[in-house]
This record gives sequence, structure tokens and C-alpha cells, in this order.
Amino acid sequence: MKKQMNPPSKAHLLRNALILLSLVTFNQEIFCQTPTPTGTPSATPSPTASVCPRPTPGTCVSYEAESDDNTLTGSAFVLSCPTCSGGFKVGYVGNNSGTLQFDAVGIVVPGAHTVTICYLNGDPVRYALLSVNGNQGMPLTFPSTGSFQTVGSIQATVVLNTGCNTLEFYNPIVGSWTPDFDLISFNCPTCTSIGPPIVTTNPATLIASFSATLNGSLNPHGLPTTFHFEYGTTTSYGLTTSPQSRSGNTPQNVSANVSSLMANRVYHFRIVASNARGTRFGADRTFTTLGLTGPPVVRTDAATNVASHSATLNGLLDPHGLSTTVSFQYGRTTNYGSTTPVQTQNGNTYRNIHANISGLISNRTYHFRIKGTNMAGTRFGGDRTFTTP
Repeated sequence: MKKQMNPPSKAHLLRNALILLSLVTFNQEIFCQTPTPTGTPSATPSPTASVCPRPTPGTCVSYEAESDDNTLTGSAFVLSCPTCSGGFKVGYVGNNSGTLQFDAVGIVVPGAHTVTICYLNGDPVRYALLSVNGNQGMPLTFPSTGSFQTVGSIQATVVLNTGCNTLEFYNPIVGSWTPDFDLISFNCPTCTSIGPPIVTTNPATLIASFSATLNGSLNPHGLPTTFHFEYGTTTSYGLTTSPQSRSGNTPQNVSANVSSLMANRVYHFRIVASNARGTRFGADRTFTTLGLTGPPVVRTDAATNVASHSATLNGLLDPHGLSTTVSFQYGRTTNYGSTTPVQTQNGNTYRNIHANISGLISNRTYHFRIKGTNMAGTRFGGDRTFTTP
């Protein structure tokens, strides 16, 4: 439970007077000046220094807005925030009512320090005053972070004393709110939004008679995250791939190969991911395995080892259960005109096919494609090009 301050009437009158003075100062400073450090450095510890941890200079240290060490007044209170570092934030600061004061910011070396303020703001812009150790507030501008669930940050320079310091955020203008606050930090990396994983089930690829590759997109959302795929012939699934781990705060493409499937069957699948903030399921998708036998499945891949007079042509082939011959056609136009030696492949799985070619002309563009033939038919991969240096 947060500490709530209910000053007596005399103190209340004094605060009202100070609010009127701050209102004038706020308007002048917001629109007319560049923010400057506040306070005067002093080597004298504050009265609460004995109970205020003082980290080693240069050490990353952060202070959660919702901490019981802080003081909230007026309308300010703690809100749930799945994307915030501690799962909570402090909102409704400002409006000449709510204030948030960090009461235990410990410092060893007095002087100017850079504070990173992690906040959330779904409006175009919000404003606040920051008072250090009870001194006059410095105006701060908080650009939009896109939503009140997206964490962003700004930095400010403050002058702190040895021992415990207080940093108070407020806005004395009625109807004007500060952003929501996640935390403040010193000597730490930029604020990072964390929360449950964000997942998307993507279409399956490399679908063969008895195997396929299941695909998805995963954003670990700032926390170590494990994921797997569920799959089966119904939406009850019943089968799972081996768990894999990811970390970070950006979407990543993930996949898993599955085998021992039945030919010519419809399969359902979805991605599942879990971290400390929860478990999320991707949408259900389906794919249909190939029949036992059929025309070859081919794909033309990018050329490699491209030199002035040679290159390696690449492709992918599933013989589709029949003995299959495979080669590449290549030339200066889509009429091609040249063919690599024929290779023979068997089975029901995808495999990489390569062919080295030489006798090319430098500084020329060449077209090529893969060709596969078996007793069920002939298939051509898409046309690709490369240019010799």
C-alpha cells in the first residue's frame, strides 16, 4: 500500500500558494527555456541516508515507480501494466493533484547525474515538473510512446547530494496530466518494454508426403521465452515439437521440422510461447501433406560463388516418391540455351541441389531455373538471375 499524504490545513494553504507560483514558473519554463539541472550539490547526507542504499558509482540502478519506498499523493495510484518492468506503473499524476515522489535515490558522489525516466504516453505530448530534494521543479516534455502500454524514455540532468535524494514528479495545471511512470534509472541501458510473448502462426513450408516445416513469428517481449508448435489432424493437436528458447524485444522468425506424418492428410498447427509474464497461443493454421507419389516439387534458389566466368546454381527438390532427374537451365535470356549435367534423386523429402557452371562472360546478367522430371510429370522452378562481375 502506498503512503498517502494528507497535510493539515495550514500546510494545505501553503501548498496552494506554492502551486500558484509553480503554475507561472511552469508556463514560463516550458515554452521559454531549455531545462537545466536543479539543486545545489552538497556533501552533507540527507537525514535518511542511513537507511538509503548507495550503489557503487557507475553501477546500473533503477527505482520502480510502484515501489513502497515512494510517496503517492492525491489522484496518483498504481496500475497494472503487463509491458512495464515490474508489471505495474503509476498513473494519474498531475492535474494539480497527483504527485509521485521517489524517496530513496541513493548517491555516493554528489553533483550532476543523468536520470533516465521510463514512461508511457498515448497522447501526442505530456508535461511534468521534476523537483529534486524539494527545489524548484524543472519542466520536462514527454513525447508520445504510441500507447499507454508502450514504454519509452527521456533523460534529464539532475544535481544530487550524497546520501538519499527525493525526485518528485507533478503538474500543477488543472486538466494537465503527466505520463504514466514505469521507473527511473541511473547508468542503465535504455528502457525496454517487457511482457507476455507476442506470437503469430505463419504458413507451413517444405510440405512433403511425410514431413513439413512449421513456421511462426515470436517476440519474446524482453524476457527469456520458450516456444514450441502443437500439431495434429484436429484442433486438439496431440503432438508437440521440441521446446526452443529465444530472447530479445523484436519479432523473430522461428520454425520446427516435423516428420512421420501421413500422406495426403490435413494437419492443424499453432505456435505456443511462454515467459514469466504468461503463455500465448498463435492462431490455428492447416496444411495438407502430399500424396505418396506425384510430380517432383522444385524451387530455384539464389546463385552463389558468382565470379567473372563461373557460378554455382542452387535449388531445392522433393522427388515425390519417384525416381527423378534434375538439372538447371541457364543462359543470357529466359530462352536459356544451356543445361547442366542431369542428376538422379529418389525419396519423399526435400534436398538441396547444386550445379557448378563455367565459361561465362564477365559483366553479364544470366537467367537460370531448376527442372525436375519423373514419370508423373515435369516441373520447373521460377526464373532467377545473377550478374557476373
